Amino acid sequence: MSENEDIPTPTNNDNTSNDVEEVVVEEVTDRMAETNLQENGNGSDIEEEEEEEEVLVEEDDDVNPMTTLPPEVLKRVETLRGLNDQRSNLMEEYLRERAELEKKYQNLCQPLYDERAKVVKGTTNEGEAGNDATAVSSSSPSSNKGIPQFWLCAMAHMSLVAELITEQDVDCLVHLMDVKCIDNTDGTGFVLEFHFEPNDYFHNTILTKQYEVPNLLLADEPILKNVLGCTIEWKKGNSLVHRETKKKQRAKSGKNAGQIRTIVKKERTESFFHFFTPPAVPTALDAIDQMDEVQAVELEESLGMDYDVAQSFRSHIIPKAVLWYTGEALDAEMGDMLDGDDDWPGGGFGNGGPGPSPFPPGKPGEAPPECKQN
Repeated sequence: MSENEDIPTPTNNDNTSNDVEEVVVEEVTDRMAETNLQENGNGSDIEEEEEEEEVLVEEDDDVNPMTTLPPEVLKRVETLRGLNDQRSNLMEEYLRERAELEKKYQNLCQPLYDERAKVVKGTTNEGEAGNDATAVSSSSPSSNKGIPQFWLCAMAHMSLVAELITEQDVDCLVHLMDVKCIDNTDGTGFVLEFHFEPNDYFHNTILTKQYEVPNLLLADEPILKNVLGCTIEWKKGNSLVHRETKKKQRAKSGKNAGQIRTIVKKERTESFFHFFTPPAVPTALDAIDQMDEVQAVELEESLGMDYDVAQSFRSHIIPKAVLWYTGEALDAEMGDMLDGDDDWPGGGFGNGGPGPSPFPPGKPGEAPPECKQN
């Protein structure tokens, strides 16, 4: 190539490329902006839809589902409602008749219980009561009267009750002469009566525990509406539910500075007799709402166990006292447990076991009081 020949000037491809890139970047940026705008718009739409759904759900909650049924279906529902009302009337009649039946047989059994009480107390001629073949002649030489510690031994063989009895209670419970259960005439509760002979511990001759259970005659979980104990009139210095401790204090200031005074404090002690001071049943929903979860659970367990102890007397110890005294009922219950029957007496609202005691526990390793059958 000659020196004078023009050298072709190269085309500026770099500038062209840069222009294209700028156009592409602008288009991508615009599209991203549109996408963001659409996404934001869709997000708002989604939020609005969710709010609308919530409103619809709230409105649906207020709507009676019965109003959405076809008229012919609604009539059939009303027919079923009428059948249910008829059943409710039959159940009310059933409960009245069952209460009357329970009362009838309670009255038939009462003379037997009265005779049992006479034998236990020793106020009847043993040869005239019960089976003559097993009766003890009144002429037989014996210093014993009646059957000593009868109810104490029967209670000691029922584990749910025995765990409440302390060694200090034993000397008092030997004076327990009879235990009765009196059902309400309408079948909505019962009263337990503990009859004592004169003793060194309290002035009362009868201690009572009253339960109000509206569904007592039904197989449902019991509804404990109320429970009332009684006031034990302890003789001075012989209370089993608390002990008095004396402490001397010296005044440090004031006009009595330097003087010594004696302060008497009452300390709670373990005892079966706490059974007659039951936990209070809340009578208002506000009282329950003010409790925290722990308090509510403790109250429920305490009331449940208190009721189980009462049912142990009502359904087991009182009707079959002699079998609990001899231990035969305990053996039978143990046999049922080994056979897989979980219906242990006083099992705790259908929980199938005695569960924790609502009263102060015994000392570690302390065994139930020994039952001495003289």
